[in-house]
Amino acid sequence: MTDKHQLATQIVSLGRDKKWTKGVINPPVFRASTIVFETLADMRHAAKHKTEGEMFYGRRGTPTHFAFQAAIAELEGGEGTALYPSGAAAISAALLSFLKAGDHLLMVDSVYEPTRDLCNHLLAGFGIETT
Repeated sequence: MTDKHQLATQIVSLGRDKKWTKGVINPPVFRASTIVFETLADMRHAAKHKTEGEMFYGRRGTPTHFAFQAAIAELEGGEGTALYPSGAAAISAALLSFLKAGDHLLMVDSVYEPTRDLCNHLLAGFGIETT
């Protein structure tokens, strides 16, 4: 099988772990914000294990998210995938992961407008200068 055919096969079959799909071909779309737990102990367990695909808060992941993350990680040969609800959130996370007070960031003038706002306001408030 050629690499092209192998990739095409992977694309249509990844993310089908039964723990996310409950046995159906494709994971159902879960739209959730608040997750209800039977006990406080169940909630604490989910909060502690949220990086392991445990539902805790819908915006941090649902079975739909977890299946997609697993598929992307496998396609890209990575250890994991981080999903963000918007481009601005992804850009913010990337910048905030590496910058600290006293750093100086060089940013192109044509940057995505929410990123410019992040640089001029939030990062400035953290003592990070942007040019």
